[in-house]
This record gives sequence, C-alpha cells and structure tokens, in this order.
Amino acid sequence: MKKTSLLLTCLFLILSITACGSNSGGNDNKSATNAPAANEKKEQPAGKEKIKFYTFKASKPEEPIYQAVQAYNESQDKVEVEYVSLVQNSDSTDFMKKLDILIGSGEVVDVFMTGNEEELLERASRGVVEPLNSFFEQENVKPEDEYNKVVKLDSNIYGLLTSSTQWFTVFNRDHLEKAGLELPEMGWTWDDFREYAKKLTMDGHYGTYFHTWGEYANIIAYTERPNPQLDANLNPIFDDPSFKYFFELRRVMEQEDKSVEPYADVLASNYHVLQQFFAGNASMLAVPSYAVRAGLNLEKFPHDFQMVYAPVPRSVDSNDIGMTNISGAGVAIGAKSEHKQAAYDFIRWVTKEASKYSKDIPSYKGADGEALIKEFFKDNTDLIDTESLANTLFDSRNKMPDSFSVPYGSELKTIVENGMSSYMLDNRSFDEVKAMMTEEVKKVVDANK
Repeated sequence: MKKTSLLLTCLFLILSITACGSNSGGNDNKSATNAPAANEKKEQPAGKEKIKFYTFKASKPEEPIYQAVQAYNESQDKVEVEYVSLVQNSDSTDFMKKLDILIGSGEVVDVFMTGNEEELLERASRGVVEPLNSFFEQENVKPEDEYNKVVKLDSNIYGLLTSSTQWFTVFNRDHLEKAGLELPEMGWTWDDFREYAKKLTMDGHYGTYFHTWGEYANIIAYTERPNPQLDANLNPIFDDPSFKYFFELRRVMEQEDKSVEPYADVLASNYHVLQQFFAGNASMLAVPSYAVRAGLNLEKFPHDFQMVYAPVPRSVDSNDIGMTNISGAGVAIGAKSEHKQAAYDFIRWVTKEASKYSKDIPSYKGADGEALIKEFFKDNTDLIDTESLANTLFDSRNKMPDSFSVPYGSELKTIVENGMSSYMLDNRSFDEVKAMMTEEVKKVVDANK
C-alpha cells in the first residue's frame, strides 16, 4: 500500500509540473495544442555528432579538401566534421610532428590525414590508430575489392588512400617525335628504357633523369617486389638480381651512354624531382603520377610541350607485365576517438567523393577513371594527352605485388639512398655497397623487433 501511495504521489507531482509548464505562456487551449509539439521535438535529433578532421591542407575556401569537407557536412544531417588544419604550407612532415604533440598531450583525434603510408603505419605501430577491419566486416565489404590499395600492418587495415598515385613514364612529346620514336607499350623493359634514353639524348638535353631518392636506386624493387628492402621474414633483399642490375644501369647510363645527368650534379643542384623534365633538360621520366597535376602548375614548372604517358618498364627477366606501385595520402581514425563509426563513415565518403574536388585519381575502384580524367583535364589537352594517360593508368593489366609495409620504411629507404650515393660518388663495387646496406638494414630491423 505504501508503495502504491508513493507512486501515485510521484505521478501527481509530475503531472502538476507538466501542467504548470504548459500554462506558463497562456490559457488551457494553448497548452493543449503545445503538447504534441513537445512530443515531436523529443523525436528529433538532439544535435549533430561532431568529429574533428586533422589535416595538413590549408584551411582556405579554395583548398579542394576543405571544399570536400564542406560538401560532406551539407550532404547529411547526422554528423558535422570540424576541419582542423595544423599547418598552412601543406608540409605533411611538420603536420605529423604537431599532431604527435597534440596526441601526446591528450588530445582526442577522430580522423587525420597523412602524406604517405609510412607516416600512417609508424603511428599505427604506436597504438594511436584504430584498425578498420571490424567496420568493413559490419558493412559486409571486402576492402581489397573496393580500393586499389589499403594501408595494412600485419593483418590489420589502418588506413585508406584518398588518392591513387601510380608509377608510370612521362615523355616530352616534342622530343619523342623529333627522335622518331613511338610511345612504348606495356611490356617494354628497362633495357628498352636505356635505348630510348640514348636516342632521346640530343640538342643539349639528356634522354632521362634519375633523382637521388631511394626509389631511383632500384625502381624495380618498388614496382615488382612486395617490399622494396625486405622479404616476408624481414631479411634484406639486396641479393635480388634487380639491385645489381639497377645500380649498374645507373652507372653505365651516366658514364658510357651519357644519357643521364651525372649523379654528383644532381646531388649538388638539389633539384625538385620534376624540375629537369619540365625544364626540357630530360626527355622522359619514370615517376609517380603526381607529375600530371604538377604539369599544370606553369608558375612553378613553366613549359609549353604536351606530356604523353606510357607504363613503367618491367624487369628484363620478368614475364609478368603490368606491375606498378600505387601509393597516396592516407586517412585514418584515432584509436581514442569516441565517434569511431561516424569517423569511419566520413573516411569512406572522402575516399569515394573527394576526387571530385581535388581532381586526383581516386583509389576507390568504383570511380570511372577515364571519365574523370577527361573531365579533370578537358581544358588542358595542350599540356596533357588524356588518351595516353587514361590508357596507362586504367589498363586492365595493371597490378601491384602482394605488398607489405613496415613502420620504419623511411629509415630503410635512407640506407639505400646512402648506398647509391657511395656507389656513384666513391666508385665502389656493388658487392661492397650491398654488404654495407645489408648490415645497416639488419640493425634497423633488430631495433624494431
């Protein structure tokens, strides 16, 4: 009885308070009509779920990624993404340093960008990145079916690519035609590349250009091997015949063929990787596909020739054509985010839709690549041959090796860069340099076990 009496008393008080609230602004009729409105208000969302997106892209209306985020916010009513730019110079290295400081001080990060896979994986190895496997499983999607590449460490997927940067060969059309050469087709080899370079070397320019980065010590290792320095057991792979071949190719093209600018001059000049090609001082260049959009920046790279494109060459002893390397800027979820599902939904949208604003080739396979290229560059066909570009990037035979990355990949790359430098400048034998690189790589691997 006491319980029943208490319940009735509480119910009476609640009804009294509700009635008082309804009558605060007028008569009984108004309170009666206001009651349904109060019920309707309760059914509506309490407010947008807010997540923060940290990026190295500038916080400016003309910035494509900024535009993409604004478009996302306007496209739905459940989530609001706050655009947080930590640098204004698009320097991903500076950005990651500042982001690390924020995370170390306790800042909760929902979504963040990285300039490359190594930056993302290094953070994943420290436990600050959320694996995406369970989200894809819940969505009943196999990520490899949706994307050209996902960023993995062991069996965990830690990030997606907002764009797809693929190795290919770009040519100066004027130089190619003057040399009487046809655009090479998929399946051409690095021996063919050497012959092209010799024939293109004329009129005061070189046939090609090799940069000082580790990729240019052995491009084959990046396009045809699972990892450019390690095997599956994390042992150095410098016994792979491609290393000796490429080191010797670099030396013979410089010293005998005279078809490439001397390594010492390149090192001393501190060129941008694309500078000599766009300056007309090199006729062709094996390079990632970011060269396409860079070729439209005439203020930085003034030129008036049309770029034409071909696949990257393959190993002389390889029967497997179409091998290439795909990379790009990464996007990931912070491990301490309290809005992981919203963050996942956002990065899925970004990887599918942001290319419409950035005009970058997406990693998402569902995009119509050829149509995008024609749309992106329809006003720039004097500089970009869209037909050869589409044929190169979207050839159905293109494929990547079953690749893997390690968080300390940038350290290994530096070791190879130093090895090439010693080989070219000190005139050391490949076997000497191989022994040095092997020892140094083993030290790094052991230190990270």
